[in-house]
Amino acid sequence: MKLDQKYFVPFMLIVAVVTMAVIVFSSFNFQSNQEKEFAEKAMQYSELLTEYHPVVAQEDSLSLEQLNGNKVIIVFWASWSDRSADIMHELDELLSSENDLVIVAALVLDATETAEPILPEHEFTYIDGTKLYNTLMVPGIPSYILLDEDGGVIATHVGYKGSVKDLILNQYSNE
Repeated sequence: MKLDQKYFVPFMLIVAVVTMAVIVFSSFNFQSNQEKEFAEKAMQYSELLTEYHPVVAQEDSLSLEQLNGNKVIIVFWASWSDRSADIMHELDELLSSENDLVIVAALVLDATETAEPILPEHEFTYIDGTKLYNTLMVPGIPSYILLDEDGGVIATHVGYKGSVKDLILNQYSNE
C-alpha cells in the first residue's frame, strides 16, 4: 500500500500528535506511580525509626525513634535546589507556630561541606539523608514525610508548588 503524496504531511501530523499524547500520558503515569511507590515504601519501611543517620557537621547520629512524642517532618532537600530553599523557609514559619513539631532536614544529592553554611539559617535537625532517600526511592526533591507523635507515617509529599504550611497542618489535623 502506497500513501499518496498529498496525505503524507497530514498523516505525519496525526502520528506526531498521537505520539506526543502517549509520551505525556506515560510521563504523568510514571510520576504518579513513583509517588505512590514512595508513599508505600515509607509506610512499610520497618527501619524508618530505628536506623541511625549521621548528623550533618557533627560526629553524632540520630534515630527518628528518639523524636517520639513530637510531630516530625522529614524533609529531603539539597542546597542547590531553589525549591528546597523555598520549602525550608516556609517550614521555618511553621516551626515558629507549632511547639510540638520537629523538622529533620535530610540532606541528599549534595556534599555536606557545601550545605554547612546554610545550616545556621534554620533551627532544624540536619541529617545525611542519602541512604534513606535511596532506600525509600524518593522521586524528587524537595519531598517530605510526616510522622505522628508515635512515629507513624501520616503522609508523604513530593515537590513544592507553593504553600505547604496549610497542607501540613491539614494533614496533621486529619490524623
